[in-house]
Amino acid sequence: MLATLLLTSLAFLVLAIFLGSQIPKMAPQALQAVYNYTVETLQYLNDGEMCYGKKYSTLRHTRPFIYYAGTRTVVPISVFGKEPLPDDRKVFLQRRGYRTGLLGWTLGSLLGGAHLPGWDVTPQTHDVWSATTRLTTKQRAQYDADISHLFSSASAPGQTLQQTLLVHIPVASGDGYFRLRVTSRKGEDLAVSGVFRVGSLTWASAQPRGASIVGIVPELGVRAAFLTAKTAAWTAFYASFPFLTLATYLPGQPGTRWLSYAYRLAGGDTRKQELDERYGLSKGWGQAKESVQSGVPFGAVGVRTGVDLKRDAEAGRGGIWFERA
Repeated sequence: MLATLLLTSLAFLVLAIFLGSQIPKMAPQALQAVYNYTVETLQYLNDGEMCYGKKYSTLRHTRPFIYYAGTRTVVPISVFGKEPLPDDRKVFLQRRGYRTGLLGWTLGSLLGGAHLPGWDVTPQTHDVWSATTRLTTKQRAQYDADISHLFSSASAPGQTLQQTLLVHIPVASGDGYFRLRVTSRKGEDLAVSGVFRVGSLTWASAQPRGASIVGIVPELGVRAAFLTAKTAAWTAFYASFPFLTLATYLPGQPGTRWLSYAYRLAGGDTRKQELDERYGLSKGWGQAKESVQSGVPFGAVGVRTGVDLKRDAEAGRGGIWFERA
């Protein structure tokens, strides 16, 4: 028993000496690993993203987070390939759901989370890259710089630049995680883009649906923050109108019987109709509301409105593509 105890103590002593000699060597390696991870994360958050394939590859020229810009929300991509894209190629916007977000596109799709085919966002207009007025000289130079910086011919042997597409993101698609699929006319996948997140300023800005295992944590944090802010806003509202709070304590569900009695005592629907006919309150309020929603560019500050949805549906798919081969 004593011999076993001595041998165990000796083994722990040898292990402690070994680790003590290795820790000084491991510390710089650990710091270097943290530094490399930090640099890669910053580059990912600020650069475009390549997505390589055997026959075609794509470069998304934007950061992974796309700020909602109303009817002008656009994601530019460049497509590389061993041969030109088919004339009848299509582009689809595919939403990523819980299964494809947590398990990956392949396994998640097998489990029914593919959300195919998605929104048809095939660009409608063709333009000449060198003479286009849709892009400034600075924008074209930036796209070319992205290609030089991010595209690796070693990772895609034999592939050359074929097209650059400015893909319009429909307002109806909402917030969430997406990717672009370039397909043949028959629906065969030719290339896919890297995943990107479209976000706007709403009470439901957080989107755990479609987030990866790493990304779902901050999404839940954002949702908690928005719920806290929403609760605080309603608390302030009720504090400003104490009679609404009082109504919740009156008999009824909740106090509606007493509120209805007070409403009828003040004239009820008859009085409301008289005032409406005399001053045109309903019509004036409706016109003012429509004027504000149509006149104020809420989309420019990331706010979704029904006006944007209507305008976007009337405008069609939009989008522009350029032949680059």
